[in-house]
Amino acid sequence: MVSPREQARPMSVLRPEFPDHSSPFSREQERQRKEAAILSAAARRFDAEGVHATRLEDIAADLGLTKTGISYYFSSKEELAGEVYRASAQALADAVRQAREETGSAAQRIRTLFRAFADQMRAVSEGRRPHLAAINDLDALGSELQAGIAADLSGCISDVNGMIIAWAGESGAPLGRPEPATFFVFGLLDWMGSWPSHKRDWNIDTAADTLFAILTDGLKTEAGWEPAPLQAGTPDVGVPQVFDREARNRMKREAFLKAGTRFFNKKGFGGVALSEIAASLGVTRGAFYYHIPDKEQLLEQCLERSFTTVEQALDRAEAGGRSGLAVIEHTVRDLIYQQASGVTPLLRPSLSAALAEPRQRRHAARLRNIARRFGDALEHAVSEGEARPVDIQVAERILTHSVFLNGGYTIAAANSFTDWRISEDPLTATIDYVYILMRGLGAET
Repeated sequence: MVSPREQARPMSVLRPEFPDHSSPFSREQERQRKEAAILSAAARRFDAEGVHATRLEDIAADLGLTKTGISYYFSSKEELAGEVYRASAQALADAVRQAREETGSAAQRIRTLFRAFADQMRAVSEGRRPHLAAINDLDALGSELQAGIAADLSGCISDVNGMIIAWAGESGAPLGRPEPATFFVFGLLDWMGSWPSHKRDWNIDTAADTLFAILTDGLKTEAGWEPAPLQAGTPDVGVPQVFDREARNRMKREAFLKAGTRFFNKKGFGGVALSEIAASLGVTRGAFYYHIPDKEQLLEQCLERSFTTVEQALDRAEAGGRSGLAVIEHTVRDLIYQQASGVTPLLRPSLSAALAEPRQRRHAARLRNIARRFGDALEHAVSEGEARPVDIQVAERILTHSVFLNGGYTIAAANSFTDWRISEDPLTATIDYVYILMRGLGAET
């Protein structure tokens, strides 16, 4: 018989012994899934168009929602962008933390870093976490949000820089300064971050292993390495050309493209106004528009100029009968020096996503051709026994990415370690950078 007290006992909610993370009855899980979908869609839009040019309506349309549907979860575009970039910074911080907790050598910590970051990208690809945006548009955020994310990134960079110092100390690698190696590592991590969108082109695990192999042993098989003498990459403008109208127009156009490249690299496509580029050069908007009519054409011309600069460096390296590793060394060295000395900035290729799709395909084909030239040179070097056997498909992409210093947008976003590129001795910084490719950090003196 049931007592009156037992009859009055309130009904209790059934609680499972283990959580069912796929339960459609959990409101909290449903909210998390919806927020993750919004973050993924926003991250893709920010990568393609930048924060400034992206509207909440565009993100909502990608998800089949209205703007109000997004505003229910994120009150403003700035808040949404802050959450997107904070998630990317947290993923990187998690990988760095795993590397820091590695109990082995400094080299093993760097290997753990690459593998942990590869796991992050695999989780994105498999839908276990939202798409992670490239952190290249922090200027679009308010100062407080921007400072917080930049501080998190700076902590990651400082930790990795310490690992590089420890690795060089353990191996005896004659590295002048650790910053170029740290910049190189983060440039490669940024490249790995593009894998979920390009997973048909290369394998993430092979990439992580190839990156570590190059960082450890370099490409060169023989011990010892002496940097080749630098040859001028950009000819000076002679005095007689000052009186040549066509030459003056070329000089003006080159100034516009250099300024545009610097602004696009810093602020993304959506964050740049042609008027501020014109102001930085001390010219009127009318004078600027006379040479370049709109922002899309400026971006495309900056891309064309950057790819032409890389192709010309390859042409110079191949001149005089050079082949194999000599082509790679001369090309990388010349391009890094031109950027480190401030002579010739190169636009990061990912900015082509702001252009119409047919133009994107054209620029992607040109970039693939550049990668193939690096791959052909490396394949020849391996066949001749002067370079270590590595996965050519992955290595050619690593080499292509390594020549675009502004591809290292994580460091740029954190405002860290940019001084080595514009130091009083950019040649020393260039030699340190190329040394990593040729000899690696595991080589003893």
